[in-house]
Amino acid sequence: MADRGRGITVRNTRPVPITRPAHADELPEYLRALRRLADADDLSTAYAGCSIAVEVAGRVGDGAGLAMAYSQRSSVARRLGDLPAARGDAEAAAELLAVSGVPPGSAAGALLLSRRIAVLLDLGEPAAADALLEAAGLTGDLPDDPEYLLLRYVRGRLHAASARPGEGLADLYRCGERLAARRSDHPGVLPWRSAAASVLKRLGAAEAAERLLAEEVALTRRHGLASALGRALRIQGQVLPGEAGMAAAEEAVRVLQGTPRKFEFATALVDLGGLLNGARRRAQARRVLRDGLELAEACGSPALVARAKRYYGGATDRS
Repeated sequence: MADRGRGITVRNTRPVPITRPAHADELPEYLRALRRLADADDLSTAYAGCSIAVEVAGRVGDGAGLAMAYSQRSSVARRLGDLPAARGDAEAAAELLAVSGVPPGSAAGALLLSRRIAVLLDLGEPAAADALLEAAGLTGDLPDDPEYLLLRYVRGRLHAASARPGEGLADLYRCGERLAARRSDHPGVLPWRSAAASVLKRLGAAEAAERLLAEEVALTRRHGLASALGRALRIQGQVLPGEAGMAAAEEAVRVLQGTPRKFEFATALVDLGGLLNGARRRAQARRVLRDGLELAEACGSPALVARAKRYYGGATDRS
């Protein structure tokens, strides 16, 4: 099954191990099962299942169900690294929710908004994400239900990307508090520690950032997906100084290479290339950055492409 991306191909490697929904009232449970598959990084299977859900919801004329099927497929496409497909599905879901009369501040609306913002952040469009958040009227306090907690996490990342570090940290630490209260504080649920560590590093609080990352890396090593470990190591590589940071960045690339998270892998390659360039290991930097640039282009992220090109130019001009 080929999706709508420019270079990422999605293939269903095995039959979807869930009974195909026959009626509209079976779609919610089917989509919840697909979400569990996606959370386990069985992304190709989850994507195929989402396409089945889109077909079923369209056939039975269930507008709200079709919106949630597109929303879920957008999330899976983003994790696979097909950002144009993720954006297209998220926008289709938003249009369907609007005509179905679902309020943007509802749980379904908040879940979709979090997914739309996450895609825009990967694309490097924080201003567009800010406009979405403002239009939805969800800039203030949020409930602590799971869908809104995810939105709080993504909103924290958006604040950080939009030069609002204080607001970003407030949202991210609130996520940690609520997850701890539910005894579900693990990076596999929400990686708030690494997101907060990136902000703290930029604020000059390197020691606090290093502590958060050490905890997240330890948690994901014990009980976590390879993709979660790779992400934590990637950010640790940006926070730790010298050889320790380089070692973390190199391990992140090795770990992520074997996962289906292509955009995360591309980001790890570009981050490592930047570190190698800064360490004057420019021949190695060029090789890593060529791979990162190629994958960033396939994922369809102009922001990551631009960063890879900037690093590559630095590795070339001064060699």
